[in-house]
Order: sequence, then C-alpha cells, then structure tokens
Amino acid sequence: MSIPKGTKERLAAYSDAILAVVATLLVLGIAVPEDHKFSTDGLAAFLIKIRHDLGAYALSFLIISSYWLQHHVIFLFLHHANRTFTWLNFVFLFFVTLIPFATKLLSVYRHDTFVVLIYGLLQVACGVTLAVQWWYANYKHRLIPKPIPPTVMHSMSRRILAGPLINLAAVGMSLVSVPVALVMVLIVPLLNLSHLKVDRALRDQVAD
Repeated sequence: MSIPKGTKERLAAYSDAILAVVATLLVLGIAVPEDHKFSTDGLAAFLIKIRHDLGAYALSFLIISSYWLQHHVIFLFLHHANRTFTWLNFVFLFFVTLIPFATKLLSVYRHDTFVVLIYGLLQVACGVTLAVQWWYANYKHRLIPKPIPPTVMHSMSRRILAGPLINLAAVGMSLVSVPVALVMVLIVPLLNLSHLKVDRALRDQVAD
C-alpha cells in the first residue's frame, strides 16, 4: 500500500538531513591536542599530531558522500514510497549514524584489527541495506513503474553491490594487513566518482 503522495519528498528530505548531520559529526570527532603550543611547536606539527584523525575523517566523509549519491539516484528513479520502503530506509540510516562512532574508534585504534573489522562490517551493513532498498523498489516495478533499461538497472545494481562485497573482502584482509584493508575500503567511494549509464538514463527521464 502506498503512502500518500509527497512522502517520497519528505523521506528524501529527512534522509538528507540525517546524512548531513552524520557528516558534520565526523569533524567534531577530530581531537585537538591540549598540550600543543602553537607559538613554539607551530601549525605543521599540530597537523602531524592529528593526521590520523584527519585521515579517518576524510575516509568516512568520502564514504558517506558516496552513500548519499547512490541514495539520491535511487530517489530520482523512485515514483513513490510505501511503508516497507520507508522502514528499509530507516534501517539504512541507522547504520549510517554509527559511522562517526566507528570513525573515532578507527582514528584512535587504527592498528587494531578488531576495530578495522568493525568499521568494515558497518560499511557492509550500509551497502547491503542500500542494495535491498534498490531491489525492493525495482521488484515487479513496485515503486519504479516506469521501466528502467535493463543495462542501466544492472549497472546500478552492480555498483551498489560492489560496495559491500569489497568491504567484506577488506574485513577478511584486515586479519592479514590493516593498511591494505583500509585501502580497499577507500576504493568503494572512488567507484562512484562517475556513473555514465545512470547519468544518461536520468537525463533521458527528465527529457521525457
């Protein structure tokens, strides 16, 4: 059963607000060393002290931006939202809101395999719930009545599923090499720098 028209827009606005708050919370997690004296130690030394916090922040910001982009595209194709899709969206947002906490763990315990494993599994959960949303919306044209070209739909599906698969591989790699595992996690947002098939489909949709 569909929720009244307008819910899609409200759900998108709510999701955007949550993602924006989560991205903002990331920067609040950057620790400022209280023992640093700028007059003697200088700015460069300060930035070196917080380099791990900055690195964890940059990684998580890229990941959240990637989730927002994929989420945004899903909503652009979406015709309307129903209650099930809305709850699936809430589950996705729940996992996303845990990212600042996991980021702080990563910046403090960056060499701890268990912490990297937690960070990677959280990204798997985010990616899987996003993929379930996409599948649910497309299944029998439930929420996307206008047929999407199969090549576009499959390309979008592969791109979304690539995230949790790579992160799952990174979780396994964290047991062998933490630095390599973190590089693998970084690959996921880089995959979404461009997606020409989807961009063309959206332009065609607007033109129609």
